[in-house]
Amino acid sequence: MNTLVWKISNSIGVQRRILTNLQTSCAITTTTSFSTTTTTNNIDDIKIPLRKERGPTDVLCALEKTIVRDPTAPKYKYHDDPYLIPYSNSQKRTFALSQESGRKTAMWIRQEHSYLFNHRIADPVINEYLPKAIYDNKDDVSEDVLKKVIENGHVNDALNIYKLLDDNDNKTTISIDTKQSLFELLCYYNSQDDLCDNENLYEEKWFTQSENDKFKKWNNCDVTEKLFAFLTNDENFNNDKKIIDKAYNTMICATAKYNKFEKSFGLFEQAINNNINLSILTYNSIISIIPSLKDGINEKKSLLIDILERINKCGIKPTIGTLNSSLKVATTLSNHAVAKELCCSLFSEFNNINIEPSLASYNYALQIYYRNGATPSLLLDEIIHKLELNNDKNIKLQIKDKSDIYFFVTAMNIACNTLNNSILGDRIHKLLLDHENYNFIGDALKENVYYRNYFSLQIKNKKIDEFISSYYDLLVPHIYTPEPSVMDEILNSINSNDPDTSRKLLPTIWSHIVLFEQLERKNLVEKALNTMVNHCKPLKNDDTTNEIFGEAGWTVWNYVNTQKQRRMQNMNWTGIILGDIAVLCLRANKYDRCSLIISYLLNEQNQIIGTLHVNQINEIFDECILNCQITSALDLIKYCVDTGFEDNISSMAHKIHHNLPLANHEKKRLESIVGPKFVFNVAESNK
Repeated sequence: MNTLVWKISNSIGVQRRILTNLQTSCAITTTTSFSTTTTTNNIDDIKIPLRKERGPTDVLCALEKTIVRDPTAPKYKYHDDPYLIPYSNSQKRTFALSQESGRKTAMWIRQEHSYLFNHRIADPVINEYLPKAIYDNKDDVSEDVLKKVIENGHVNDALNIYKLLDDNDNKTTISIDTKQSLFELLCYYNSQDDLCDNENLYEEKWFTQSENDKFKKWNNCDVTEKLFAFLTNDENFNNDKKIIDKAYNTMICATAKYNKFEKSFGLFEQAINNNINLSILTYNSIISIIPSLKDGINEKKSLLIDILERINKCGIKPTIGTLNSSLKVATTLSNHAVAKELCCSLFSEFNNINIEPSLASYNYALQIYYRNGATPSLLLDEIIHKLELNNDKNIKLQIKDKSDIYFFVTAMNIACNTLNNSILGDRIHKLLLDHENYNFIGDALKENVYYRNYFSLQIKNKKIDEFISSYYDLLVPHIYTPEPSVMDEILNSINSNDPDTSRKLLPTIWSHIVLFEQLERKNLVEKALNTMVNHCKPLKNDDTTNEIFGEAGWTVWNYVNTQKQRRMQNMNWTGIILGDIAVLCLRANKYDRCSLIISYLLNEQNQIIGTLHVNQINEIFDECILNCQITSALDLIKYCVDTGFEDNISSMAHKIHHNLPLANHEKKRLESIVGPKFVFNVAESNK
């Protein structure tokens, strides 16, 4: 903030000097009363402002701000080809991870067949392109090689080299600093390469949910334990207490990070008893594992306060990590009142020592204040207001804690499911899109959860046409692919809005259901078809809409039958779905398709769940009568007899006998279905 004020004041000062000199210059040209010395002195007062340092991409960033982003365009990582652009979530994941798989394959080939990559054509040599060295000979290793491997973060290589150098037959002596560096490397990466080998596989990180901290386990490594024992033995380095302090701090943080809680807390108590100087990072690590060490509310709170008092007593300045670790403990307190009180106290105390909360701090506060059953609070609105003010002052959000990425997801979840405030949801989304804040969205899973809540919030509070034009069309399908639950809410909104408006929007929504590979969702398909049949029923002369709806029904028919042929059927037929498809086909004048469905209904009753609705039967039968579809009409009567629609049989037989010229074989079939006595009674009534 001080830097910004200085720049503004400096700029104003330069402008004033320029204005003064311009006025002086004008005065010289109009009068000759001013001496040359005065003019010279005025010119000498001009000072050129300091040059502003710019990064290598600042010009590109400035140019990028002159264009408007197209939200409907696919992401850069996908090929700009409509036949290759993925739309469904599974397609996006497969596409991105297949590219990543190619990179991993190339890395594997370079490692396994390193002898093929010994040529060095780059000048200067790019070490990352060279094959990975293999260290299996004592003569090829030294402490300098070990230092370089440690610097590059190669855990397995560092272990191999250390074992070669530490061999009893080897006379090489490894310095204490190198051992300390190796020890820190092993503790940070948990003695394995898996955590550091995939740093450049961004797509895999994006689509793979981050490993939950509670599932991480401490790997017992003999080298790590031996190094710790060596570094904490003051006889090895003339009572140099700093080395012992570093070793304890490193081990406590590592065991806490990888869920070796009892060992971590035991080392912490041992360090306290031995007057070891612990860093604030170590205290933060111990605070973060309090919920795993203690069960009761009072025990957790008491231990937290004891540690905070010890930090204050030792004269160590807390950090944002201390605040967030303490707030994380507060979120685990089952008593809501106690948790809120502790949360308020922590924010107040840390504010007194000028520690600004991060997004993770706000995230924990929201979790405390908006628990299930808690009284709604204005806290979220206040937090967003403060962030908006900072944004107006050009104070950009910076990541200070790994849990910062949960803030926007939590905020949108509360705005949707607790407050139901669409205006607040728009403010949260606007804040997310400012500057580089989208980096706080986390990964693919968090992004989907965020947009799911955002869409659900707007669907509940906006008219369907406004929602489609202002939200859906801008974000779907390239930024967000709605899940079936969101599509279900959209269909519900269509059903509750004006039929004329809904009728225009439904074809697009249906095409996206197909595009997003959601036809296997029976409830979603059933609701969409039912909406076409009833709420959005087109006029008879609306051939275009009837044709679209008829093709939609036939798409479902083909999809299910194709899945059945592949023996991977995910959706079973129901009578309601088949009835809706038959009705849609009839309205589109696809009588052959309707006849096929009726025949399937009659012959495959044991594979169909439930029966047709009476309204479906009546509409299908009336259309068959109007269009002289005698075979389909007789099949439908047979279906009614088999499924117990006894109330319909009389009227249906009367209609077909009265309105259609039946051939002899058709009359005999009608007799076999309903009985000769029933047909005779119908004939007598017609006379």
